[in-house]
Amino acid sequence: MLNIPEKIKELFRADNLSAATQRHIKLRFFDEEIRIIYPEDTLFSSDDLFPVDQEPVYVIDNSQIISESMTITESLCSGQNLTFGECCASMFEVTVADVLMDLTGKEFMVTVEIGGYEMALGIYKVDSFVREQADRRRKRITAYDRMLNFDIDVADWYQGLTFPMTLKQFRDSLCQHVSIAQITATLSLDDMVLTKTINPEQLDGRKVLMAICEINGCFGNFDKTGRLTYKFLGTSGLFPSESLYPDDELFPSEMTNAETLSYYKQSETHYEDYVVYSIDKVQIRQEEGDVGASYGPGTNCYVVQGNYLVYGKTAEELISIASTVYDQISGRIYRPCHVVGPALPWVEVGDGIICYTTDDVIETYCLERTLKGIQGMTDTYVAKGDIEQEQSFGLGDQIIQLEGKTAVIKKSVEEVSVRVTDLKEFTEAQVKIMADNITAEVTRAQQAEASLSIKADQIALSVTNLKNETNSKFIQTANEISLKVSKGDVSSQLSVESDKVTISGNRLIVNSTNFQLDGNGNAVFSGDVRGANIYGGGMYGSYIYGSTIESDVMKASDTYVEFGDYRVTVDNTGALISKDGSVQLWTKGPGWNMPVVFVGGENGTSVTPQSVNSKYLNAVNDVSIEALANETGWGDRWTSVKENIVALWSEIENIKNSF
Repeated sequence: MLNIPEKIKELFRADNLSAATQRHIKLRFFDEEIRIIYPEDTLFSSDDLFPVDQEPVYVIDNSQIISESMTITESLCSGQNLTFGECCASMFEVTVADVLMDLTGKEFMVTVEIGGYEMALGIYKVDSFVREQADRRRKRITAYDRMLNFDIDVADWYQGLTFPMTLKQFRDSLCQHVSIAQITATLSLDDMVLTKTINPEQLDGRKVLMAICEINGCFGNFDKTGRLTYKFLGTSGLFPSESLYPDDELFPSEMTNAETLSYYKQSETHYEDYVVYSIDKVQIRQEEGDVGASYGPGTNCYVVQGNYLVYGKTAEELISIASTVYDQISGRIYRPCHVVGPALPWVEVGDGIICYTTDDVIETYCLERTLKGIQGMTDTYVAKGDIEQEQSFGLGDQIIQLEGKTAVIKKSVEEVSVRVTDLKEFTEAQVKIMADNITAEVTRAQQAEASLSIKADQIALSVTNLKNETNSKFIQTANEISLKVSKGDVSSQLSVESDKVTISGNRLIVNSTNFQLDGNGNAVFSGDVRGANIYGGGMYGSYIYGSTIESDVMKASDTYVEFGDYRVTVDNTGALISKDGSVQLWTKGPGWNMPVVFVGGENGTSVTPQSVNSKYLNAVNDVSIEALANETGWGDRWTSVKENIVALWSEIENIKNSF
């Protein structure tokens, strides 16, 4: 509730038929953020405090404002039930005429003057400035307060914080980061020590503010001077239900910080027959379905869920936090309603509203407020709520939060799961059992992860090193066992099936007692190699039995060996034969038992020991005519067979010529 002198309030409550009660609206636009100083909760003109010491670049007053077109919408909580921690932006709308300057993006202050007093209605920034189609002179201004400053990604800010730090340091740093001034306030958990519990890539600034407000049992809101305020609901009535009225002093009660309406429009006012019960229990949990830590004796439970500011707290710390939240939000009883009456600009969202009807008393909160018009300015106050908090939780689930760790066990007809998280080490393990699948996962943030899946027809296991980009997989079905290891685009794979085993990869290495194979293809083994063809390569220090060895220049079988253009038999004939048969050397052959040399084939010239006086030719000695004539030993000279034949023929010719 703004601190407004009673004589000013009476002017707003009176009609606007006199000059003293007429309202004068001004919109002062600035090229930069408005800097203003006000005494706490006082919004009245002063020579040294108001107006601000900045010159506006444009001013719009009643002469350019289309009659009664102004609307200011404020909200503390817009949901069906109380949701503590909400941070709603206020919206300002007005239609103006003959404004030629583009006001988009400019910040402005709205003031209302009555009876010579000027008070602020808020600071806003133009979000849209559009021309109306019906009248081209008119433009519609839509603007929002500074809550939109929080609608940015603050992940870098969070990652740059130095933990541990207190909640007060945390919220001060956030407001400084988004260039927002706060009112001087001490929150219940300002001294709570925070540690780094998340590692976000993106983080919404307004959601961070909501997390701060939620665990302090309040709401985020901006006052008329553009400062962030923390709104708490005042204590309400003492009655638990409409049927219990102990005495006149207890019902109806007077809500703290409440405005009593002396007049309202009955035709536009309606309210529920029930009151929203007071919250009598607070539960802090990580996710829906978790029991968590709770405080309070009742059953109308308010749940603080998924607030990462309390991750990693001990069980005792969680109960203490729940107790603090309980003190701020319990004992608030109100009647859902929709009340329309004269505008009371000093009433703020979060204030209490008391309205007397002919047969009842409406005691409620201003959770939503819409101020409309100028001379016929009206206020509409709205409060929603079910009779009890509708929070979903089950006794089949439980959560245990210890320092730096959380363990969550969930049970339902569809699944049973267990998840254990180490918030300090950024590790998490989870096992989930369903009717058709069992899965297990272990992860270390941005480092490694492993998973196991068991189905009726398949078992799958995967391990990944995120830093090294390596991964291994094992898949087993009734028909196949498959292994795969990969690093980037390179992989090796083994597949075992009923009719084959397949190994795929860049290198194969085997290391056993009797067989070794290195990555370069070198093999060392003992034992036999049977029934196979060997192509290419080299062999050293080995014996090969009962096989054919063949290459481009050599072939070895069990009956002959070929080297280039010659063949050597292994049938005890000692034959060396060229492939075309023109040259043959025999140790012995079919029909003779002596060395024979054929030149030009078997039908060509042959040389035998009988052709030279039946003397045996020694394949390694020369034959000379002197040795033959004297029947002496062979000479010591080594000559070719051809040379011996030529020499022999020459001697024979000489003998013939001598006759």
